[in-house]
Amino acid sequence: MNSQKVLFISHDANRAGSQLLLLQLISLLKQKGLSTHLLLGYGGDLESEFRQVTDVTVLEKSYQPVSRFSRGLSRLSIFSRQTRKSTQKDYLQVKKELIQANIGLVFVNSVANAEFYEKHLTYLHELPVVLFAHELEMSVGMYTNEISLNFLLQKCCHLITVSKAVSSYYIGKHNFPEQQISTFTLINTQEISEKLAVVDPDYLKKELGIPQHALVVGGCGNAEWRKGNDIFNLVAHEVIFRKPELPVYFVWIGAGPSQPFFEQIKFDIERFELQNRILLIPPTPKALDCMTRFDVFLLSSREDPYPLVVLEAALLQKPIVCFDKAGGAPELVEQDAGMVVDYLDIQATADAVLSLLEQPEIRRSKGQRAYQKVLQRHNTEQSIQNVLNIIRANLPQVASITTSTE
Repeated sequence: MNSQKVLFISHDANRAGSQLLLLQLISLLKQKGLSTHLLLGYGGDLESEFRQVTDVTVLEKSYQPVSRFSRGLSRLSIFSRQTRKSTQKDYLQVKKELIQANIGLVFVNSVANAEFYEKHLTYLHELPVVLFAHELEMSVGMYTNEISLNFLLQKCCHLITVSKAVSSYYIGKHNFPEQQISTFTLINTQEISEKLAVVDPDYLKKELGIPQHALVVGGCGNAEWRKGNDIFNLVAHEVIFRKPELPVYFVWIGAGPSQPFFEQIKFDIERFELQNRILLIPPTPKALDCMTRFDVFLLSSREDPYPLVVLEAALLQKPIVCFDKAGGAPELVEQDAGMVVDYLDIQATADAVLSLLEQPEIRRSKGQRAYQKVLQRHNTEQSIQNVLNIIRANLPQVASITTSTE
């Protein structure tokens, strides 16, 4: 392998899907002997874990997080705010660190980094770029701007997308060459299996008092409009209204008081008078302990390219209910690993959830099929080899970063 390092760029180290995937990726690449360096816009819960597997440069050590949806409404990227807060000295220090790191290729994790790459990493613009895109139309509009994204795509020598839905978007909307796209995602099945061996199946009972005999419908993700927490609550209300005698609880992992959308979610739950049946858990490293107790996983997202949590639910042998036209999850679920319902159809979603809750044999068979499909379609070793092949094909034998002042 070329001695030059691959620079990974991430907007922050929060405990969320794309960041967790990146952590897995860098960790597995380290095992393959690849030299890496990580540039973070902000720190976060995962920063210490990143530091265990790679060298890390952080632009801003800490900040009070706001929801991505709020950021999107203001059309200000994370790095736009960083620009106003940081001095030129900070950027020169980062530049010095990166020059000393001997970078040969830039690996951009998420289009949320497009503006920062365009405006503040000009000294890296001559290096080859690989973009790992996790975003579809709504997310693109929220997290970046058209000029910066187009600039990044023009510089990009290879695009990795997590699903066919994402590939189709960049081909159709941004005219990205199909022959320069690879479609796959990464899930470290061995690591998750090791974690599952030590999970506490009684965690939800201990934390939330959910009875042992109860049925649990679960959702997971940072609380925001795109994730459809409000839709999750509407489905819960419909299911409980139809079957008040059914001992079913709805649990969402990732909704805490620090998130602005939390109050809106809580407001609806209180008006439904379902505080004891719709339960919220803040972001936690114990997500798998919670999910192992789920009977059905409900992906209520309005848009989600191919969320890691769906793959985790499948590895836990949980059947998945999701919407069509909302991203890549239907590509895995189809009709044998759960149920795909019409976009935001509350009645149909409640039908699907109840069908699975009331038919344990079908629930188990669909969960088992979900597990089989993840193992068949998302072989960890093959995914890592795909990434290595892309890097090797684009990492030059000799490359240098200009030392001129911006």
